[in-house]
Amino acid sequence: MAHIPVEIRRVRPSRKATAALALAVLAFLIVAVLVALSVFSLPAGVVAVVVDPVSGTVSKPVIGPTVGFKAPWAYLIEDTYAIEVIEFVQRERASGRWTFSAPEVLTKDGVVVTVEMVVRYRIVPERFDELVKKFPQVDYDDKVLVPKARQLIRDVISKVSLDELIANRDVIAKQIEQLYREAVINDPAVAGLVEVLDVNVQNFVLPQDIVNAINRKIAAQQDAIRAQFERQRVEELARANYTRTVLAAMAEANATLTRAVAQARQIMLLANATRTAIELLIKASGANATEAVRLAELYIYLSGLREVAQTGNVQIVAVSGGAGQVVPVIPIAR
Repeated sequence: MAHIPVEIRRVRPSRKATAALALAVLAFLIVAVLVALSVFSLPAGVVAVVVDPVSGTVSKPVIGPTVGFKAPWAYLIEDTYAIEVIEFVQRERASGRWTFSAPEVLTKDGVVVTVEMVVRYRIVPERFDELVKKFPQVDYDDKVLVPKARQLIRDVISKVSLDELIANRDVIAKQIEQLYREAVINDPAVAGLVEVLDVNVQNFVLPQDIVNAINRKIAAQQDAIRAQFERQRVEELARANYTRTVLAAMAEANATLTRAVAQARQIMLLANATRTAIELLIKASGANATEAVRLAELYIYLSGLREVAQTGNVQIVAVSGGAGQVVPVIPIAR
């Protein structure tokens, strides 16, 4: 088999072609960098302004979500226009940008009180450029909102005593909330640029020894209330028992009186009936005065004998003899 010789030669580009290619790549890289530096995007809830250090201008607010263009040398200042929260909590829980240690202030009588508070606010995105001009670092919260809250809490609490704070905590909390809202609205640095949505004083934290003393006082008051209630209950029970005893005595007295009156009426009726019967008997017999007396005695005796005999507990023994004999009545023992 015959071999065909092949000669391979390396083709070298010309210097002009190499330079053109390098320029093209460089131009592409420059354009890519310029585009990267010129195009920006903002997510939802974010507002920004474009700051041009060459011309010294600040653009009108650009509100996201959007894509925009700027000069490559310009830069953005951004902030969120969604609702933000500043929390004032006890020192051991304070961490992060929007969580601050709660102010510890003195009452009028020198008791240290820690005031926990939550502030909800938002910036006005349409005026963000004005806010940036006043606060280029967008630190209006650190420079205005937080210090103003601390100062206002200190001013309010310093004018009340501990007892007044405990007795009127809701009123004082509302006072702090209202005064803080008004203070932000009237502050020329943020007026119309930052909107306070809600202020909530959550707690007035007292020193532990004061809390223990208050708990002991409350426990003593509750014991006193329970003792007073028990005393009132005993007194009411005694009054009720007295009333029942009095009513029972009055009822018994009324019943006894009623029985006595009935018995008196019965005796009176019986006496009248006996008298009428004797008078009729004397009149019918035509007896003289002496005989009338004997006749009356005999009638009364016989009437009594009849009543005794009706009980069934006697035995009547008749004794024969002359007139005027008394019939003995012998009770039967049972």
